[in-house]
Amino acid sequence: MRVFSRCESPLDIARVAAVSLLFHDSLAEEGIRLWVRERGYELPAQPEDESCTVRWLCFSALLRETRRRGRRQAGGTASSATARGGSCRVAVRMWDDVQGLLGHGNGVRRLRTPTRHPSTLGGERAVSVSAGRGHSLALTADGSVWSWGFGAFGKLGHGDEEDQWQPKKVEAFAGQRLIAVSGGRFSLAITADGAVWSWGLGDFGRLGHGGYQNQLLLKEVEALAGRHVVAVSAGETHSLALTADGSVWSWGYGSRGMLGHGDQQDQLLPKKVETLAGQRVLPVSAGQRHSTAIIADGADFTWGKGRCGCLGHGDDLSKLLPKKIEGWAPGL
Repeated sequence: MRVFSRCESPLDIARVAAVSLLFHDSLAEEGIRLWVRERGYELPAQPEDESCTVRWLCFSALLRETRRRGRRQAGGTASSATARGGSCRVAVRMWDDVQGLLGHGNGVRRLRTPTRHPSTLGGERAVSVSAGRGHSLALTADGSVWSWGFGAFGKLGHGDEEDQWQPKKVEAFAGQRLIAVSGGRFSLAITADGAVWSWGLGDFGRLGHGGYQNQLLLKEVEALAGRHVVAVSAGETHSLALTADGSVWSWGYGSRGMLGHGDQQDQLLPKKVETLAGQRVLPVSAGQRHSTAIIADGADFTWGKGRCGCLGHGDDLSKLLPKKIEGWAPGL
């Protein structure tokens, strides 16, 4: 039982709980409650529609712990989508008390079904949305960006760390036309000239500016200037960019090889993924600890942390370099 109180993070709690469940649910429940009490946390009552006590306890403990370490930084609980006609719909997949995450205004903290957004986004049609770690981004037809949710570390791009209960236009982009946005624990955007901009949490070099500083306002990733970037993806702690010639660039946290450079070194500036040189890459996607890219013939390459088989190579081993997924036919 005391092993739970010795856990250093909520992630450890979840792992121990998963093992404990093989023996008896009550052991995990009691252990997590002990961990919470010893740290002085008070958890909200379990929702009536939540049947799994351990799942609820783990999530609540995670939320309280991340709030203790930073200014209410939590996420991964909201989903966004654009509907026909450009209206923005959002839904939440689990209970939540995160301020402004859904963007429906003060007091709206949970929606069980996709619900049309009350904001008109300046009267413009929404063409793209991205749900980050505790915040959301929307791109409108006129090339503007709107953000809402957690404001910690400046990831909303308004020059402060204030939470936003409703979508607010990122005025720092005034006069520029954006073509893509992506949210993680930070934010990325591409302007029509192919330039990449980043803002928010800067540790591990995830913003690509050569340092670890947070950015309350958007800042151009100068190392990619002139390379005409056409797509970006913001992961948990790393970033991916795709240029017009089909090249992939990565930067940020290098653990488990998620950057694809054959090592585990952090990269404070964008670096080209040489293993994919000569391949014309189409989409790229950065996950929590791994990355994926699809080339023109439909083949899928993955790299990074392989836990639970997330790389698709039939094992749980990490890959320091991009590796093609074998055994399935592209296009099916």
